[in-house]
Amino acid sequence: MKKVQKALNYAKKNQISILVRLLLSLIVVAGFLLVFFLCDVVGYFRYSNIVSAASEDKLQVHFVDVGQGDATIICLPSDKIMLVDTGESYESDKLTTYMSQLMNLTGHYVIDFLVLTHPDADHVGGTEEIAKQFEIDKVYRPKLLCQSEEESLASTGYDVAETQTYDKAITSLYDQQAEMIFSQSGISFNEGGAQIEFLAPIDERYSNTNNYSAVIKMTYQGKSFLLTGDCEQMVEKQLLQSGQNLDCDVLKVSHHGSNNASSTEFLRAVTPTYACISVGENSYGLPNQQAIERLQEVCSQIYLTSQQGSYCISVGQNNLLAVNFVDERLDFTIIILIAGAGLILIWGIKLPKRKR
Repeated sequence: MKKVQKALNYAKKNQISILVRLLLSLIVVAGFLLVFFLCDVVGYFRYSNIVSAASEDKLQVHFVDVGQGDATIICLPSDKIMLVDTGESYESDKLTTYMSQLMNLTGHYVIDFLVLTHPDADHVGGTEEIAKQFEIDKVYRPKLLCQSEEESLASTGYDVAETQTYDKAITSLYDQQAEMIFSQSGISFNEGGAQIEFLAPIDERYSNTNNYSAVIKMTYQGKSFLLTGDCEQMVEKQLLQSGQNLDCDVLKVSHHGSNNASSTEFLRAVTPTYACISVGENSYGLPNQQAIERLQEVCSQIYLTSQQGSYCISVGQNNLLAVNFVDERLDFTIIILIAGAGLILIWGIKLPKRKR
């Protein structure tokens, strides 16, 4: 009781000083919250810079930083938009913000082609949010059913990917009434002079979901992009044996730079100028150093979204134009330490004793 009474007496004697400290503390906390919530707004204008920089080029491939996941937006010469994968659900705000910027600039507000390479959460997790915010016309999806389709599409003979994330993704696309097409080697179409070819999947079934990945080659004005999803070395061997032309200028490196992909034989056939790795902070040791070394032997430039942030590689005037956009992240550890130090200074300094 004596301690409580002592504290009450202290507060009574130092009312003004304590009120000032409380006010300063509120300012520090409000400042922290303001920085935290304004990050999305800052990101919005950052994305605007790179979108504007590439706006004059007919073919733009935007590698969006969605952390440890994949999302690639392609602006085609026909003014249509293709989205390949949607990242994790908790990173969907980054993708939707970037997509909004592109659409506002181009005036085209439809995702004409959505490709879900395979059912893993870091590739399809953001689909539900994308489907809520944007109209989707046509979907290329893995040869795997979701749980909700198991009975109605049993006649296809396809296996079922029993994950809630994939189920939510596919269900949200049905709600959109989007046209569904199962990805397979041999699908090909042309959009404004850009030739788009699906090179894989080749088989009907694989033991690993990564190998169901749609592998897409896109060629425009003599320049080509190869997007590989998360396909592993088994599929790389199939692609080599198929005799298809794998040579490209830009390679979207498979499986976030994992060592179970990007084999030496495959990379020697692909010989990219640019290797693009979508990767974030992770506990898997990605990108793998051995895979990086193999890439360094065959290509002149490696880009990582974990280092460069979101960026775009576009084709204009028969040349590849790499537009790097360094996404200057705010380090919240430092911000928290600064805020904490401010509060300690505010409350740690002893108040002068009141003269009687």
